[in-house]
Amino acid sequence: MSDTIQKPEPEPNTFARRLKPVVAFLQARMGSTRLPGKVLMNIHGQSILERAIRRLRAAPMVDRVVVLTTGLSQDDAVVEETQKLCTEVYRGPVDDVLTRFYEATAKFRPAIIIRATADNPLIEIGSIERIVDAIDWGGFDFCMEKGLSYGAATEAFTAEALTRAHKNARDHRHREHVTLYIKEHPEEFRVSYLTAPESLKYPEVRLTVDTPEDFAFMEELIGKIPERRNPIPLSEFLKLAK
Repeated sequence: MSDTIQKPEPEPNTFARRLKPVVAFLQARMGSTRLPGKVLMNIHGQSILERAIRRLRAAPMVDRVVVLTTGLSQDDAVVEETQKLCTEVYRGPVDDVLTRFYEATAKFRPAIIIRATADNPLIEIGSIERIVDAIDWGGFDFCMEKGLSYGAATEAFTAEALTRAHKNARDHRHREHVTLYIKEHPEEFRVSYLTAPESLKYPEVRLTVDTPEDFAFMEELIGKIPERRNPIPLSEFLKLAK
């Protein structure tokens, strides 16, 4: 069933999350029909992969970031870049991405998984806390936030839900798209869709890199607000983008 929740007040003297660790699995591969090698394309001194990693690391809820790529030789470059960034990496099947996530889950043993993709250099950091809270306090299996710009959102789901999806999913599209089985089977999973804050609700703004035009737009946008030590909030970029 789909639902929305409000985070309940924690019990007195309770500060720790109930479900942990929270591990961000960042999908990254060099293969792309429209823009090959896009995850390693450089935007003002940082690859798109690095920008995604830095934003995931900036989320207080995230305990660990792991890049999930394939065993193809072309993705050796992803592994090299990931290692330069002192980030862990896991290599798995090319098309059966659900198995790649399942195997990585068995290795890294998260309680909650954040799924993100490495063609999104402006992930909304605050949304991660909100969707993790929905699972941690609301008892949901899956949560994401609607209304964000395309490319800014992430998904959160429990390791237990991923395991059930891996066991039951048979269609190729469910194996290729990690959370599709969960979202299409509300009778099996508790699914929550939160609404993004009004200040971030710009679904018409495209913040992913899938084409040369996307890259040119992101390069110009990010260039207007140079980041130094810490990632800049998405709201600052949206003020320009809109």
